[in-house]
This record gives sequence, structure tokens and C-alpha cells, in this order.
Amino acid sequence: MTGKKDLHIESSGQLCIYCGACVGICPLNCIYLDETRITFDERICTRCEICVKACPVGAIEIG
Repeated sequence: MTGKKDLHIESSGQLCIYCGACVGICPLNCIYLDETRITFDERICTRCEICVKACPVGAIEIG
């Protein structure tokens, strides 16, 4: 994955509250939510960071 920043959900402290704010705001629809996890389609994601700003608990990190 050359030229793209790493994308991950912060797991220490279990920050993610599965609210879905990132899913609803993603312009490329590359974030998926189920009862136990959030996943990103890293092939589609452009690292625009809109999801980072939308997350109310700061659980998404890009970099």
C-alpha cells in the first residue's frame, strides 16, 4: 500500500462505542459496522479524515 497512511481503530481502552457516526459520513462508503467491530475497506479509502473528525470519542487514527 504505497503512498497511503495506515488506518486503524484505536483498541487500547476500547474507545470505539459503535455509534456509526463514521459509517454515515464516509463519502466513499468504505466503513462497515456490525455489533462487534468496525472495518474499513482500505483499497477504497482515500484517507480524507472525515471519519476521524466525525468520531465523538476519537477512536479512529490515520497515520
